[in-house]
Amino acid sequence: MKRKILNGINFAAVGRTLGILVLFEAAFMIVPALVALFAGESGAFKAFGLSAILTAICGWLSYHYIRPSGRDMGRRESVLLTASVWIVFSLFGQIPYMLAPSTHLNFSAAFFEAMSGFTTTGASLVESTDNLSYAVHIWRCLSQWIGGLGIIIFTLALVPMLNSSGGMQMFNAEQNKISVDKIRPRISSTARRLWMVYVLLTFTLFLLLWAGPMNAFEAACHAMSTLSTGGFSTSSEGINVYNSIYVKATITLFMFLGGVNFAMIYRASTGQHKAVLSNEAFITYCRVILFATLLFIIGILLNGSFSGWQSVTIDPLFQVVSLVTSTGFMLSDFKLWGPSVLYIGLLLIFMGGCAGSTSGGAKIDRVVYLLKFLRNEVKRTLRPNSIMAVRVSGRTVPTDRINNVVAFLCLYVLIIIVGGLTLTFCGAPLADSFVSAFAAIGNASLATTDSAVGCNYVQLNAGAHYVLAFLMLVGRLELFTILILFSRSFWQP
Repeated sequence: MKRKILNGINFAAVGRTLGILVLFEAAFMIVPALVALFAGESGAFKAFGLSAILTAICGWLSYHYIRPSGRDMGRRESVLLTASVWIVFSLFGQIPYMLAPSTHLNFSAAFFEAMSGFTTTGASLVESTDNLSYAVHIWRCLSQWIGGLGIIIFTLALVPMLNSSGGMQMFNAEQNKISVDKIRPRISSTARRLWMVYVLLTFTLFLLLWAGPMNAFEAACHAMSTLSTGGFSTSSEGINVYNSIYVKATITLFMFLGGVNFAMIYRASTGQHKAVLSNEAFITYCRVILFATLLFIIGILLNGSFSGWQSVTIDPLFQVVSLVTSTGFMLSDFKLWGPSVLYIGLLLIFMGGCAGSTSGGAKIDRVVYLLKFLRNEVKRTLRPNSIMAVRVSGRTVPTDRINNVVAFLCLYVLIIIVGGLTLTFCGAPLADSFVSAFAAIGNASLATTDSAVGCNYVQLNAGAHYVLAFLMLVGRLELFTILILFSRSFWQP
């Protein structure tokens, strides 16, 4: 049936495309269903089988019966679709958590768990992951892997027809203005090459972990959660259960790569090494990691936490990379390294990795832009009539992009304040509220800071679950894609 264009928005085009995306989600649900079948988990097999069927039916009905008008999707349709698909994916993705015998979460908790997975936040309401079924484990890590590089980018890679139907607008809406880097003229070709890099890195990590102390299942789960910088693990102890330098070193390398712009990784793989070495954001990313590691080592020595060469080499480097990429893997003795180390950890979570990566946070690129802009403003106090351009990687940054960065960072801090305040109304303690909001919008698990504040997500009520899920979504879609939906001008023709 045909739908008219209301208020200048082609809702039918959004609905039909959403149906295609939901069909992809149903296909992904088959993976944990098969895992449950081979593992002999009848309850989990029924849960994921039923979830896949219900999801597929809804997707097929939306795709088959909604007939949009001839006009392609424009900017507003692309923004609406991008915001909607993450919510819809979480709504369908929560069904297995409600049905599976090893979880049986209620509606709000299951939605929180699903949103945390798809946004690669890594926060969880499961008290002990040791008791989860194989199927639930693989679904948690698979959802992070799907959301890591982006649901829309994945779809653009597989459905070329969207290239001429608002493809670039959708790409921009899911990423951000500072990370868009077309490595091919057609956006679908760019998306395919980004996913090719993503898949190859994931498979390489899987083989490396499998060659170590992990079995194939554990290697697959950790490979997906590491490259996506999500941080879900098959054990409540995380990677500490392996007590392996090899595992720490391997995961550190691939967490680092997960925090790098994937378009830049692709260019480096094609021999364009100059594009990497001249990228100021990447250089700053490396410098931040090295400097923070040095500070961590100092903190470890001053707090008497030295316990051998590993405690001042691989351990602090691992923890720094995990924090700055918002992966959330935690070493068991991190809380013993002192309050200064915990404070630096919060700063790392705020900065995040490079734009165009799978990491969370405000992104290193914006920090670079802001610092250069502030430096020019300080100089301008002495030379008020001088014209000083912000230059990054040898290029002059347009004024509108600088304005976007300043606005983004101001909104970022404001949302943390409002989000923390809202959580206090939901009954959460004051300190826990703001740290939880800070971590959620940065798509970082609170496990990166719970040693400092002692917050437990399980103790939060349903209202707090929805608030944190909303903050995760806002952070994953870079603020503006969600906030514009609350603007009256967006809905006006």
